[in-house]
Amino acid sequence: MAAEHSRPTLKDVAQRAGVSIATASRAMANNPAVATTTRTRIQALAAEMGYLPNAQARALQSSRSNTIGIVVPSLINPYFATMVSAVQNAAEGAGLATIITNTDERPETMAASLAFLASHGVDGIICVPDEACADQLNNLHAQGMPLVLIDRELTGSPIPTVISDPQPGMDAAVSLLVEHHALPIGYLSGPLSTSSGRARLEAFQQACRNNEREPQLVFRGGFEQEQGYQGATHLLNHGARALVAGDTMMTIGVLQACHRAGLSIGEGISVIGFDNQPIFALQPRPLTVIDQQVDVMARQAFTVLHGLLTGSKTTESTQTHLVTPTILIQGDSLMKGPQP
Repeated sequence: MAAEHSRPTLKDVAQRAGVSIATASRAMANNPAVATTTRTRIQALAAEMGYLPNAQARALQSSRSNTIGIVVPSLINPYFATMVSAVQNAAEGAGLATIITNTDERPETMAASLAFLASHGVDGIICVPDEACADQLNNLHAQGMPLVLIDRELTGSPIPTVISDPQPGMDAAVSLLVEHHALPIGYLSGPLSTSSGRARLEAFQQACRNNEREPQLVFRGGFEQEQGYQGATHLLNHGARALVAGDTMMTIGVLQACHRAGLSIGEGISVIGFDNQPIFALQPRPLTVIDQQVDVMARQAFTVLHGLLTGSKTTESTQTHLVTPTILIQGDSLMKGPQP
């Protein structure tokens, strides 16, 4: 942990923000007397600078609140909701409460959330990181805040990270589609602004190369179901006989596009989704999915964080980079036999 005298002070934050010390203090306390936009800006600057209020600095050194923070980009996305639930259950089993914050994929909201959690005495944080907040997260780590990243990674960061490896599941998916002659394949990627989105696109392209089926159709999607719908429609209009989705929301968009186009999944189109969500198994033809085992990842992330909090030295808790392999779970969403 950095020495106390090296920590940025409230005066430093106030000067950087161009406000009085009193205003900075009220903003850090979430006082409604300070405008919301000003509070958010000051809290983001404080997080970027690595500022911790004196009470929090003392708490980090001498006491525990028995509370952890969970920072995720969406609670509408069932994948992240499942992640939060798994972390919360693990924390409850260890006697810890949780504070959950949803950033809506906005870096400024993540910055404010991190500042809020740090200033309110949480013992540690599990976070799905936004790359725009890399400096803030690394500063919090350097100041001694126990942190674990999950689902996405920050290049070169020393913060312990838990992610999935998309290659095994993607290899199995593309091989299965080739076996079923479901070509050409249309791949609907998640947002390429995230490490997971980029890694899955590369995994798909590598799987196509492994099967000597490059190039295939690709649509660069985003965070929302509507982008999945638009992307799937685009791929269908360009002749895709099979659709592979790169995340949960893109999979939901694929289902919407197929239903609106009057295509029966498993009969008129082959579909492979991403993440093992209950709704995907409830389709007339249950989806084949690439599963990244989010519940396993969430428990691993909590185990690492708990190890940082308690000083335990189990094999899993002392690793700084945990990778869970994706697996293919076969449903009934592929067209049968060779296609003309």
